[in-house]
Amino acid sequence: MVFWLAAAAALALWFLLLLGTAAATRNPDVTAGPSTGDLPDQSPAVVDLITGHWRLSEEAPAATLLDLAAKGVVRIEEIGPELSLVRLRRDPGDLAPYEKLVLEHVQALAVDGVVATGALAEGSRDLGRWWKSFRRKVVVEARAQGLSRPRWSRAQAAMLTTTTAVPALTLAVAVTADGGKHNAGPGAGIVSWALLLMLMGRLNGERGTRRGAEVASRWLGVREHLAASGRFGRQPAASVTLWGRHMAYAAALGLAPRAVAGLPVGGAAGDRRAWSDYGGMWHVVTVRYPKRLFWAREPLPMLFRALVAGAFAGFWTWMILLVATAFDRWPDTLLQPTALGVGAAVAVVPLARAISDLVRKEDIQGQVVRLRRFQIASRGDGGARYAHWCAVDEGRGREIKALGIGSVLWHTLSEGDQVRARVGAKLGWIAEIEVTARARHREGRYDDTGEYRIDAPENLGELRLSEPRLDPRQEPRRKPRRE
Repeated sequence: MVFWLAAAAALALWFLLLLGTAAATRNPDVTAGPSTGDLPDQSPAVVDLITGHWRLSEEAPAATLLDLAAKGVVRIEEIGPELSLVRLRRDPGDLAPYEKLVLEHVQALAVDGVVATGALAEGSRDLGRWWKSFRRKVVVEARAQGLSRPRWSRAQAAMLTTTTAVPALTLAVAVTADGGKHNAGPGAGIVSWALLLMLMGRLNGERGTRRGAEVASRWLGVREHLAASGRFGRQPAASVTLWGRHMAYAAALGLAPRAVAGLPVGGAAGDRRAWSDYGGMWHVVTVRYPKRLFWAREPLPMLFRALVAGAFAGFWTWMILLVATAFDRWPDTLLQPTALGVGAAVAVVPLARAISDLVRKEDIQGQVVRLRRFQIASRGDGGARYAHWCAVDEGRGREIKALGIGSVLWHTLSEGDQVRARVGAKLGWIAEIEVTARARHREGRYDDTGEYRIDAPENLGELRLSEPRLDPRQEPRRKPRRE
């Protein structure tokens, strides 16, 4: 009992030390400065960081693309109510690393130098890694300008890391003393030490400097000036041609939601709405995922299931009617025919579909626009079973039924690949698939190592102890992006 009390006391003292350090290193309070139309010398992405309490939000990549348009690197054109285009214009010259990251994504998606704005969420990139890379690069610039710094100093990080050994060691001793024959003490100590380090890392991130707070105050004054016009919220992204960099900063400051929504650079593509350039012109398609009763099923297993289902239905029909005949509720002569008829009725549709797909398959050709997997069951070993889907745009219509595919073939594909496949038309199962042209926008054309690497945790301030105090005159900021 004494050892457990000592472990609880050590853990409580360490938590007090952690909370005290976190309180001492919280972000400075920022209040809006005088309203002004003058734009200080920071990029929209850095402005998003420092005015969002040193946490980057989803507006930052879109604001960066708007800034590239204002600089003439790209042009955003509104073609119609449902179609806007980003057109590459000229050699960008020297760009910040995070600006290159956004531009390279646009270049990878572009067909003949043009990409639909709605298609900016497409591509087979690792979005989580892309965001970490973008965030790191913005933080590097903010630190270089003296606007930001790591929350824990090296001394504080060393102190917290070292002191985690005390509660971990006392817990290990307590478990050992109370464990009897099972020597679980070392394991308990290691696990508790790792959990405490994880908690410490989650609370770490970016915090503002005194200069950063002063600059953020000036930008909140710019925000008041832009908000007073009341115009940016209704403007599409193409209006950057008229408003210039003011539109980009309005997006970074949370004042241009329509423009940001129209440029999903840092967002994930939806499951049911996809953009395709198959055929040479960008167009949107709707993807349907039918219920898997008679769809997205492999023919041979479906053949077996159909026979089992028919036998099961026929057997229980026979059992029920057998009882009914004992009470003269059903004629004896119809007992066996009825059971056979019910079994055949249950099995006939899946059986016919399975046989049809085993005998004959269709050849299709098009572009993979969606690769998805959804969990359908849990395995006994704690894992999960998934249904794998592949939607192929053949250029025939604006609605596509996703097809079933095996996991091995599914992992060989990327969204944007042009493929040729053999498909069972009745059960919607891809038996064979061949990639004829790899997607242009495959994963990984960005650099998140080398000169852009920084000494900071990957989360870069995903958590904070309490909500920051806002200036009464300041409109509520949008929610920061969470992974």
